[in-house]
Amino acid sequence: MLERQHSDWSASEVETELAQRAPVAYGNWREDTPNVRARLRQIQRWRTGFRGGGPPARTRLNYTFVWPMGERQRQVVEPAYPAPASPRKASRRIFLYNCSGETVRELRAKLGGAEVAYEPAIKPGAFAELHWTRNLTVRDGLLGATDHQLLHHPLEVDFAVSEGKKRASLKGVLNLDATDGWIAFRSSDNTEKEIE
Repeated sequence: MLERQHSDWSASEVETELAQRAPVAYGNWREDTPNVRARLRQIQRWRTGFRGGGPPARTRLNYTFVWPMGERQRQVVEPAYPAPASPRKASRRIFLYNCSGETVRELRAKLGGAEVAYEPAIKPGAFAELHWTRNLTVRDGLLGATDHQLLHHPLEVDFAVSEGKKRASLKGVLNLDATDGWIAFRSSDNTEKEIE
């Protein structure tokens, strides 16, 4: 609206006035569009009435940042890792794998509401182990389960991306076969992968 009221102003003058009139909205826009020249081009498009497809989406985590993996899957990525030779298609240990191209920082993982992992930084291609036995509810539930009983435990992983500037998360459910071990993870967007 401001850009149409003052059509004689330059795009940089409109941006300066926006910063003064609506500092919070301007701050969000500046964060979403860090390139000054891109912001000035947007102002020019607003003058013509072209609004584009809306603001860019905020950082949203999907499995391209971190994803749970089992021991055999870790051995595929890291051949030196000594995975047990077992015919079962499950894993007794579970890891979060950084499958992105950037370092994930301040990673905290909760399983069933109890913290089971903290890592200050995980480099690309590295792993962080989920110490699931720290959660007494999960451990006691496993000990009291019948053979091959399927148990479901919510997993919440919170971490920082973009050099620690933005927060992201992974949420879903880990499935545990009481006899064999961890068998699958289903994320909140219904992406499901086996754990081996």
